[in-house]
Amino acid sequence: MSVHKDEKTGKWYYTGKYRDLAGKRHDYKKRGFKTKKEAKAAEDAFLLKIKGGQGRIKMNALIELYHQEMKSAIKYSTLRMYEMIERLHIIPFFGDRYIDTIKTVDITKWNKERALTGNNGGPYSQEYTNNLYLHMSGLLTFAVNHKLLDDNPCKYAKPYKDPNEVKKEENAVENFWEVDEFNKFIATVENIDHKETYDTLFLTGLRIGELCALRWCDLDLEHKKLSVRGSFSTASRKVTSPKTKTSIRTIDLPNRLVEELKQRYERKKKLDGFNDLYYVFGDIAVTWPGTFRYRFNNDLKNVDVKHITIHGFRHSHASYLLSNPMISESLVAERLGHSIDMLRSTYAHIYEKRRTALVEYIEKL
Repeated sequence: MSVHKDEKTGKWYYTGKYRDLAGKRHDYKKRGFKTKKEAKAAEDAFLLKIKGGQGRIKMNALIELYHQEMKSAIKYSTLRMYEMIERLHIIPFFGDRYIDTIKTVDITKWNKERALTGNNGGPYSQEYTNNLYLHMSGLLTFAVNHKLLDDNPCKYAKPYKDPNEVKKEENAVENFWEVDEFNKFIATVENIDHKETYDTLFLTGLRIGELCALRWCDLDLEHKKLSVRGSFSTASRKVTSPKTKTSIRTIDLPNRLVEELKQRYERKKKLDGFNDLYYVFGDIAVTWPGTFRYRFNNDLKNVDVKHITIHGFRHSHASYLLSNPMISESLVAERLGHSIDMLRSTYAHIYEKRRTALVEYIEKL
């Protein structure tokens, strides 16, 4: 068994021979590794696997084996998200440890530390904390299934739960603005690029990833339409196809927004090399979601309105439409790229208000 560099491609590969349990000899070979270290780790993991788990494996080697097997079974953007979790949260803590030395107490301590201080010294959301735990559990379950580990220590642990998270979940229904609140905020925004961004989000209900991916060729301003064809994924760092068919849709635009976007187009077309493949809110390259969140938080600082997240623009749009009983929920779901079931689940609090209004109307009989 040995590791070599392919002089033609510049990449590394491993090769060798082994005997199975019946004594029969086999050749093995695997190409495509960027570094010698990656190739060696993958070979070690492979040999441990074929030996039925006889021996020990470190977390780094387990991750290499996991990606070799899963890269054809998992969506690219999901795999990139896993890579980010591993690079930022798993490898720095467990990369050089043999996986059979990782105990339940280690998982619990690690998940709590990441939850409270992993976000540049600050806390992560409960959802992200759960994702860290679930991916760690997934890696160790993979090891158990490949007979590289006797038992998964994550089975006896639970994701760290912020005791204040229940309150946050209750407040999620308030993550939207009424029209007067939005008008109060937008009146304070002086930067024209920022204003056009917020107006677009508020008046279309686009997801932030969809806004990032929007190109000028997706707009038909003469016919007042916007086509959603993709979404920018932070995990994969590129524009990808939406996860659901309902996300691919065409949105009718109000006159106010059409005029704003026409003025924006007139400004942007003066850029050198401009064409209709330029991003509407990012010019030649995509502007990342985090940039919009940073701008929004800064613009929101000194305004006396309820603080919402940038996703709250989408909730505001949905809430405004659903509050009008003359607009059918199927049209709202279509505009947002939701299924009706998802719409009802996400905006259950608005449906409750509509039920109350319905009863009040009946009382007048």
